[in-house]
Amino acid sequence: MSRRALPLAVLALLSLFILVPQLRVLVAAFTGPAGDPSLAPWQEFFGDARFREALLHSLWLALATGLGATLVAVPTAYLLARYEVPGRAWFLELATMTTASPPFLGAYAWVLLLGASGVVMRGLRAAGLGTPFRSIVGPGGIVWVGVWFTAASVVLILHDAFRAGDGSLEEAAAMAGASRRRTLTSITLPLALPAIGTGFYLAALQAFADFGTPKLIGGGYTTLPVALYYEFLSEVQRRPAMAAVACVLMAALSAAGLGFQRWLVSKTYPQPSTRQRVRLPLGPLARRLGVGFLSLSAFLSLVPHAVVVLTSFMTWRAGVLQWTPTLENYRRLWSESWAPIGVSLVLSGIGTAIAVALGAAAAYWIVRRRTPLLSALLNNLIMLPSVIPGTVLAIGLLLTFGAPPWALAGTATILVVAYVVRRLAYVTKAVETAMARVPVAQEEAAWASGATPPRAFFEIVLPQVRGALGAGAASGFLQMMTEVSATVMLYAVPWVTMTVVIFTYALQPGSPFGVASAMTTVLLVCIWVPLRLVSRHTTAREQRAP
Repeated sequence: MSRRALPLAVLALLSLFILVPQLRVLVAAFTGPAGDPSLAPWQEFFGDARFREALLHSLWLALATGLGATLVAVPTAYLLARYEVPGRAWFLELATMTTASPPFLGAYAWVLLLGASGVVMRGLRAAGLGTPFRSIVGPGGIVWVGVWFTAASVVLILHDAFRAGDGSLEEAAAMAGASRRRTLTSITLPLALPAIGTGFYLAALQAFADFGTPKLIGGGYTTLPVALYYEFLSEVQRRPAMAAVACVLMAALSAAGLGFQRWLVSKTYPQPSTRQRVRLPLGPLARRLGVGFLSLSAFLSLVPHAVVVLTSFMTWRAGVLQWTPTLENYRRLWSESWAPIGVSLVLSGIGTAIAVALGAAAAYWIVRRRTPLLSALLNNLIMLPSVIPGTVLAIGLLLTFGAPPWALAGTATILVVAYVVRRLAYVTKAVETAMARVPVAQEEAAWASGATPPRAFFEIVLPQVRGALGAGAASGFLQMMTEVSATVMLYAVPWVTMTVVIFTYALQPGSPFGVASAMTTVLLVCIWVPLRLVSRHTTAREQRAP
């Protein structure tokens, strides 16, 4: 087998499951009722007030969520990066843990708290205090949930940006008599602007592509992902052409946002990093205010997890929480809904194994760039699903593989394919960064000694990137376990996952919310245990490093 055979095989496989389905969606968006090329689907889409509203709703939610998450993350990351704050390591670890949570967890938990029949709302009414609003359900609730779900990811991005460099520009400004506030607004924040833009984009993209939160907490406030779900899967009025137009719009808008983010990153000012930045001490008042702000942010981020775990051990009657401790929810989970746990673990495990194999091969070829064009094609193809919402990806797979000769719809295979292509970038980019640090001279020495390229890879390269490969695999596995937007479009009995069970129960009034809370708690354990193990392994490896 030639050296180009492996990357060509990977490229062909990814093209089949990524490029072909999206081209199928693009063709469907420009195909008329008679099967001929036409702009009729676009005219119908923009002529329908429901679709125009859904598009505007999605854009507004994305901008509001991105702005809110950035406003929370900037001061949080700045405090943690620049000052000696008590519990700094704990706050950073908490932020890392919350980024791995299911995207719809916040919506489910906040409804339990601040819904019309939520715990807090009922408590306020019982105390005669009244409630500030009727329910969190609605567009404001979507933004609230989205801000606290995405803020942790933005914090981690900005923390690295605020820690970068040795601070010489800020020191020069201080020596010139500039106040700390003037230095912050004229030097620190402008230098961090590319990272701030990246964080804003990622938060906005998450909100724009989110299906679970608007479906659970929207209260009829339709967004494009929700409209896609109804238009494509509705048994009463199934209109694939409308869904295809919405898919193309979502992909185009997401790609436009990515283009703006990359342009912003290209404006990054190179900063020296010859010495480690020293964190500054805080005065007594500033320390109390800083810790108070960080504690409030951590509390609001942690509330969904705490609520779900607590309510999983409480009695529920007709969908109403009773403050009576019980293990009945877990007994029902084991007797009625244990199979989805195994399905999620098995499908995510298979998807992770495939992603590790494909990601390692792709990363090796991208880094070594033996054929620049092939490397660029592989890189762009792997990153393409990161700007394609899960709902759009699922519709492309159904249009391409939903009928003979493939007929993968409703099978475990199509779920694994969706998981792999959606999360392959996590593995590839993790390995790519580590592999770039492995000198090619080591492989060349092995080849000169008679080792074959595969043997040189497994004996020279792989041991040096094993940590990054494990971290990428863990990240990919966690994202596959919590995938909901593509799963609800593709699953069928018996391939029901944990996220489908939680999502279904949360949507049904009077449903067994206790079982849903128990299932969510089990899912959190499945997420946090491997994440914690990887975190401890990484910390131990860094401590052993010379």
